[in-house]
Amino acid sequence: MSYIRIYTLRDGTKRKIKIEEGMTLQDELNKAGITESDIFQMQLVIEDNKM
Repeated sequence: MSYIRIYTLRDGTKRKIKIEEGMTLQDELNKAGITESDIFQMQLVIEDNKM
């Protein structure tokens, strides 16, 4: 099972990153190359890799 965070930005674009264990929100933002003020919406998606 893996966790993906999808960020929808204020300009309408989306950024998607795979979350690793122990990551903080600041780590996620640095990995995505965005700041908190860029974010319009955040969504956590859980993917089941058993398929």
